[in-house]
Amino acid sequence: HPAQREILDRLRAGKSTFAVMATGRGKSLCFQTYAAFRALTDHAASLFIYPLRALIADQVFHLRTSLERFGIASAVITGESTPEERAAVYAGLADGSLDIVLTTPEYLMFHTDELAASGRVGFVVVDEAHHIGQAKAGQRVAYTQLDRALTRLGDPVVLAVTATANDAVADDIDAVLPIQDSVIDETARDNLYLDDQRNIPHRDDYLASLVATGEKTVIYVNSREHSVALARMLRRRVPQLACMIGFYNAGLSRDERKRIEELFRRDDLKVLVATSAFGEGVDIPNIRHVVLYHLPFSDVEFNQMSGRAGRDGKPAGIHLLFNRGDCSLNERILRDMTPDHDCLAQVYRRLRSLQREMGECFFTMGNADLAAAASTDAFPISPASAACGVAVFRELGLIETHTAFGADGMARSIHVVETQDKVELTDSVRYREGLGEREVFHAFRDWAMKSDSATLHIRVSRPILPGDAAGDARER
Repeated sequence: HPAQREILDRLRAGKSTFAVMATGRGKSLCFQTYAAFRALTDHAASLFIYPLRALIADQVFHLRTSLERFGIASAVITGESTPEERAAVYAGLADGSLDIVLTTPEYLMFHTDELAASGRVGFVVVDEAHHIGQAKAGQRVAYTQLDRALTRLGDPVVLAVTATANDAVADDIDAVLPIQDSVIDETARDNLYLDDQRNIPHRDDYLASLVATGEKTVIYVNSREHSVALARMLRRRVPQLACMIGFYNAGLSRDERKRIEELFRRDDLKVLVATSAFGEGVDIPNIRHVVLYHLPFSDVEFNQMSGRAGRDGKPAGIHLLFNRGDCSLNERILRDMTPDHDCLAQVYRRLRSLQREMGECFFTMGNADLAAAASTDAFPISPASAACGVAVFRELGLIETHTAFGADGMARSIHVVETQDKVELTDSVRYREGLGEREVFHAFRDWAMKSDSATLHIRVSRPILPGDAAGDARER
């Protein structure tokens, strides 16, 4: 459509561009197309910057599905990446075998020089660029340092995209990024209606009634386990549609995900219970209902999930079934992924104790075993928290790890390094990313639970634009 053509024309002319478009209007298609163009015409690499690691995982899956057939290679590099994975990305940029790298602002802030070393980065995308405006309030400080990173990358062409940019946010983006032109797509999605059932007491009853209509529906939940469990519940509650209810999550193989998406596309499946993995790259026009069963983790997820509905322009509903209990559920998930200081200190003390028992040798221990060994009755440790601890300690130089593949699968061995140096957890990219994601959730949680229905409807149906006085008031 015209706004997409305008963006591509400006990028091809070498102009760094700021674009505001509603969710579902094809922002990602613009920068993926231009990145492919640069890779195929002048062998330049592209860097895509996202606010959330889960979003990166979903994006790279669909990016590879779309572009690998053209010989365009994509990779992820974040604080969760192992030393071997990081080295492979740097080598791929250097030897030209890697074309697109997806990362976080924190990783770029800490490792600009390594990413710039190849001299090949000719295009940088800042997706969900409104986070630059939020950084002024102390969230995701790395966003305020993008200008320095771009200079060290060699001043590549930049595209900043968002669906949410009032005057203040637009000014902040302009202050940090070298914007030369802008594209504003005012198109609103007036076919979308909002069904606000937040805190409804019996949401499963409500959901079963909605599913029983037989209209094409996507139901978003917050975990792979919930996607399976809720699909099973709906098959029991709506037996006449049991064979047309499926689930979709990132634990499925690429072939399984592709098969399920195709079944849903051609109406062999009518209802899909999905995690956020069913998002970017999925463009099925006739979805009549999107249900947010759980509270999303961010405004980005909220917009993207809602944006799946009614892409054919016909009436479609977004049903909000999340409740206050979901807030604590999400908080637990995020705290497991990025635990507090005391939790990580307990894991580290246990690792040191194990090392003393083993002498100078490496010892083999998986995340579940480490969690069990570090847990106490008063302070249980989850496997996710143990995994975070290993990644953070390795990044800070407090431990070394080796990974080997044998007949029993993959095994990780650990060695605790003796050091007298004082380190801070916030010196770890992995830890900074996690803290940033917790901050993003807290801000979104407060907005999503306190805003009235009209405000929520505006967010899903139209972009918030510079010069939109009403939008400024709503955001405040």
